[in-house]
Amino acid sequence: MRVELHTQPGALSALQEEWAALLPRSHCDTLFLHPAWQEAWWRTFGEAGALRLLTVRDEAHRLVGLAPFFLARVTADASEPLPRVSVERPATAGAGSSHCVLMLIGGTEVSDYLDVVVDRSQAPAVYQAILTAVREEIDGWEWIDLQSLPAESPSPAFFAQAAPAAGWSATVGPDNVCPYIALPGSWEDYLALLGKKERHELRRKTRKLEQYARPALTVAGDPATLEADLATFMALHEASAPDKADFMRDPRMRDFFRLITYRTLEQGWLDLSFLSLDGQPAASMYCFRYGDAVLVYNSGFDPQAWPSLSPGIVLLGYRIKEAIASGRCEFDFLQGNERYKYDFGAQDRVVRRLVIRRS
Repeated sequence: MRVELHTQPGALSALQEEWAALLPRSHCDTLFLHPAWQEAWWRTFGEAGALRLLTVRDEAHRLVGLAPFFLARVTADASEPLPRVSVERPATAGAGSSHCVLMLIGGTEVSDYLDVVVDRSQAPAVYQAILTAVREEIDGWEWIDLQSLPAESPSPAFFAQAAPAAGWSATVGPDNVCPYIALPGSWEDYLALLGKKERHELRRKTRKLEQYARPALTVAGDPATLEADLATFMALHEASAPDKADFMRDPRMRDFFRLITYRTLEQGWLDLSFLSLDGQPAASMYCFRYGDAVLVYNSGFDPQAWPSLSPGIVLLGYRIKEAIASGRCEFDFLQGNERYKYDFGAQDRVVRRLVIRRS
């Protein structure tokens, strides 16, 4: 195995083709680890001089591993086993002292699944090569913080087991949950999965909305109107709740959403839908279609318009129905345990966090 350390952002573009080819061979093929997403995150939130990306190649010079690391200066309480940190919005992370942490590109606020990218067929050797390179080639970090690790990732188990040999300590714990629905073959089969009360409420709200308003469902896809569509979504998102307004009013967040909207449209992943009532936008869902899954990334609705008709709930029902009709196997709500996700029949999938400290 040959490991190379990349510190110049140009590597993110230079590696895109190989990186994209490696992802399906890894344990966690997710949009958030695709180079198109990772490069967009770095362009928005990356700091000059912080990139510490590791590539691992086999004897045939084939890319078999990639660790998209960077060094972040964070404010955190180091006495906590899993310190609260934020890269994109450091003011929300709480009190503490300043620490230099080795983290994954994708950050802490806007990417729901992160990991190192490792060829399944050569995983033990690749993991060991990454660990050795971190120990020998990357200086200055106080701890390694790997967040949003998918349930199927072997990274927590490997690194936690190997850390003591390097003289480090490791803590693994739950980071969040990503509720999801394993979609059946038909809408009626899906409804049968719901509880009696939840099934009745979904049907009742849908009938009521369709009776008292003129619903129109549209899905963004025209580059010529995408800027206007994005502006409509952002307005609905900000109107939904004060915390969403604070989130989206951050200029960097708006820049990031704009960038990934265009990137994911180009890749064929964007699924940005709107429900209008009597010609007025009332609710929106910002989703992605990746592999056999629909990923529910964000949403928005106007609580002042049609408050008695639950347009957000009805739109969600429409999108689940469409996902089933198009043959998708999973409807992934991504991180967060909001009640409405379980009302729609979601089950939890845990994402984990690994913190390694120098002893």
